[in-house]
Amino acid sequence: MRLFWFLTGAGVNYLLISIPFNWLKAHTHLPLLAIAGSSMAVSTSFFFVWNYFINFRTHARKRDALARYVLAVGCMWVLSSATLDTLEHFNFHPFFRLGHFPINLNIVATQFLLSGLKFLLYHKWVFPLPKEPAG
Repeated sequence: MRLFWFLTGAGVNYLLISIPFNWLKAHTHLPLLAIAGSSMAVSTSFFFVWNYFINFRTHARKRDALARYVLAVGCMWVLSSATLDTLEHFNFHPFFRLGHFPINLNIVATQFLLSGLKFLLYHKWVFPLPKEPAG
């Protein structure tokens, strides 16, 4: 079941980034960094609310974790936006077709490249496990 939710979250995250990214790229003359940042902001905002208010899994109080969570989300948004912008500037046209649905591999690569850092940041610093009482 956890694998199902992991894959569902990855798919939703991809859609929340790619739909605004593709629309902004086709309909505006914004710089690529602004397009990447705006697209990442859509996904980041959705998952900020989802993870903090619905999927909050820690023994710490929400209020105690909020400052760390906001800082971590902000840092990951900046890193994700910059990474996607950098990958898009190489312009390899990295698309994979899933039927009639093209998948932008730069968006997938951005998420993959930052996933380890994101995991450590959230699980070790933002929402740490409770400390065992001493002896």
